Amino acid sequence: MELKNKKIVVTGGTSGIGLAFAKKLAAIGNQIIIGSRSKEKITEVVKYNKNISGHQVDVSNQESVERFYKQAIAEFKNIDIVINSAGIMRHYNLLDERVTPKKLQAEIQTNLVGTINIDQVFLPILRKQTESMIINVSSGLANLSSAAHPMYSASKAGVHMFTDALREQLHFAGEDHVHIVELVPPLVAETNLEKDVNSQNTPVNIKWSDLINEAIKGIEENSIRVDAGMAKEMRKMVQPILIKTKGN
Repeated sequence: MELKNKKIVVTGGTSGIGLAFAKKLAAIGNQIIIGSRSKEKITEVVKYNKNISGHQVDVSNQESVERFYKQAIAEFKNIDIVINSAGIMRHYNLLDERVTPKKLQAEIQTNLVGTINIDQVFLPILRKQTESMIINVSSGLANLSSAAHPMYSASKAGVHMFTDALREQLHFAGEDHVHIVELVPPLVAETNLEKDVNSQNTPVNIKWSDLINEAIKGIEENSIRVDAGMAKEMRKMVQPILIKTKGN
C-alpha cells in the first residue's frame, strides 16, 4: 500500500511509537489524526508538526472511541489507515496480594480492549474504501511471555490472536482490500513503556526510528506481520516450541 496522500488515524499518538509513526507519515505526505488521553500533549504535538491534528480519546472506553471516530470523520470524511499504538506496560507480582484486580486489568483494557474498540468502530468506513489498512501493535512478548510483565504479555497475546482472527474473517468475506497488519516490536527505546519497567527485566530493545522504518517497509509490501528488531529472534526461538507442542 503506497503511503502517500493517505488519511491516517494513530492512537497513542503523543509519545513513543505512535508519535514516531505520526511524524514520519506526516513528513512523507499524509494527513494524520492522533488520539491520546492528554489534551495538553495533543496540543503540543499539533503545534510543532505540520499535517497532524488530534483529539482526546480513551481507547478503553467505548463512548470515548465513538466520539473520537465522529471527530475523525467530520475532519477527514474518509479514513485509509488506522494504527493502534496506544498501550501501557506495568510490572506486577501476581503473588502480591496488595495488587488489586483493577490494576491488573488496566493493561487488558487499554492494550486489548482498546484495540478491539478502535478496530470495531473504524472497520465499517475502512471496508468502504478501495484499499485500506489496520495496523495493530502487539509485542514480541505475545509469543514469549515475560514473568515480570504478566498482564502486558497476556494483553499482547490477545492482540495477536484478535488480529489474526479479524484478518481471516475479512478474507473469508472476500474483503482482502482491508489489509490487517500486526506490528511486532520488542521494547522500543525512548518510549513510556520502557520508562515503566526495570531495564534488567526487559528484552533487548530497538530505537523507534528503526522500528518505524521496518514497519513502513512492511506496510508498503502489504505484509500481514512485521517482526521488528529482536522480535524476529524471539519468534525463531518460540517457533520450534510451538511446532513440538502441536505435534504432541
